Amino acid sequence: MYCDLKLYLEGDILLKVDWASMACSLEVRVPLLNASLVAHASALPHALKLKGLTTKYLLRRALAGRVPPGILRRGKKGFNIPVAKLLVGELRELAGDLLSPAALRRQGYFRAEYVQRLWQEHQTRRRDHRKLLWTLLSFQLWHSTYMP
Repeated sequence: MYCDLKLYLEGDILLKVDWASMACSLEVRVPLLNASLVAHASALPHALKLKGLTTKYLLRRALAGRVPPGILRRGKKGFNIPVAKLLVGELRELAGDLLSPAALRRQGYFRAEYVQRLWQEHQTRRRDHRKLLWTLLSFQLWHSTYMP
């Protein structure tokens, strides 16, 4: 729980939420991270936090009857960037230029034919290659900025 708080929440998720909310002039609150509540939850026995494969066991029990059962049973829902959609929409031209066979051959880091196949499959929506294409695009943007 300590590692989750310090590394994942404090060093990653909360930072991103803070940046995104400030960019939109939103004030975001995280009520379940109140210091006294976190201290209390930290002191609870593990059996109340995790029961079998049910996470947040005590919280789910406390909210039963107050929150619809479908909400209590569903998994986590994050705030993901619509990368797959962006790569065929607003970022298509930029990504197409940076991931073009000519650009890739000039650098010599990646197999241009392979990247071109990923790009075509993604553009025609035959396969979703958003993770790999996003990684390649991020590298290309970094490279064009710092390795001219």
